[in-house]
Amino acid sequence: MSEKPRLRFSIFVPTLKRPDLLRRNLEALAMQSRQPDEVLVSLRGDLDPEGVETVDAFTERNPKMNVVKVMLTEPGIVVAENAILAAATGDVGCLLDDDAIARPFWLENLARHYEKDERIGGVAGPAIDFIDGAPRQRRARFRNRVIFPGMVLDQSTRHTDRVLKVDHYRGANMSLRLEPLRKHGGFDGNLRGDCFRFEMDACLGVARQGFRLLFDPEVEADHHEAPRVMNTERFNPEAIYNNAANETYVMLKGYGLVGRWCHVVFAFLVGNFPNPGLAWGLGGGLFGLFWKNRNLFGPTAIGPAWRGRMEGLRMARRWRKNR
Repeated sequence: MSEKPRLRFSIFVPTLKRPDLLRRNLEALAMQSRQPDEVLVSLRGDLDPEGVETVDAFTERNPKMNVVKVMLTEPGIVVAENAILAAATGDVGCLLDDDAIARPFWLENLARHYEKDERIGGVAGPAIDFIDGAPRQRRARFRNRVIFPGMVLDQSTRHTDRVLKVDHYRGANMSLRLEPLRKHGGFDGNLRGDCFRFEMDACLGVARQGFRLLFDPEVEADHHEAPRVMNTERFNPEAIYNNAANETYVMLKGYGLVGRWCHVVFAFLVGNFPNPGLAWGLGGGLFGLFWKNRNLFGPTAIGPAWRGRMEGLRMARRWRKNR
């Protein structure tokens, strides 16, 4: 019986003005127990000449690694990821933030799932927060879920006790099979602001084609979360508006008529942490008196979130009209 062909793995590294972290990211990829088939780095030469120099210097020191510079002229994470997607030649795309440092067996542990089962559409692992120079390793209380009609559970920075089937990932440390991702249309360019939920949209699109998504606690990367260069404010009214619009838009793309109405009711009455409805807004204000958490926005976030939900409805209508 013939052996299955060895799959090719493309690493997606979008970066902007973080040359020191980018250097560490690339050096960690060079130390992988299984070497990537290609590393694609998106760069803005006009805004980030230091990033270009960092990639050039790394390539000179590591001539055996296949490093591809993907030059951009427009801003945005979805623009960057889609440009890398267009240039990628592998079977699997591994999305890794420029401030994420893959541990030595990261790619080997990730690849084994794809090469064992052709119905695996995605694999991710914990993006372990580094606080004051030390890893903040915590156990997950639940798995990443999208529960009808719109509740989102996310424990992407935490370790599960075993490999689990999940519904979505966060982009700091995740991978997707490229054929179904391209069939889905890549990463959605209609999303607003900093494209909150772009990863979830891609995950749901791959899963709707019959593929399974796995979360493996051994697919580890250390996440040294750095300040954003553009779209840095995540918690002001405009960001809440954009987040709510994006979340509703992504949800409605996958629901029928009844599901869409159920989501709207849920979104306005309950909502989620980053874009609260009535319950999360009022409850967040109360909980915030006793529990300091940057995602507990309180009642002042309800208005921007509700307006964002209405924009998400309009976005979904336009998407359906233009399909």
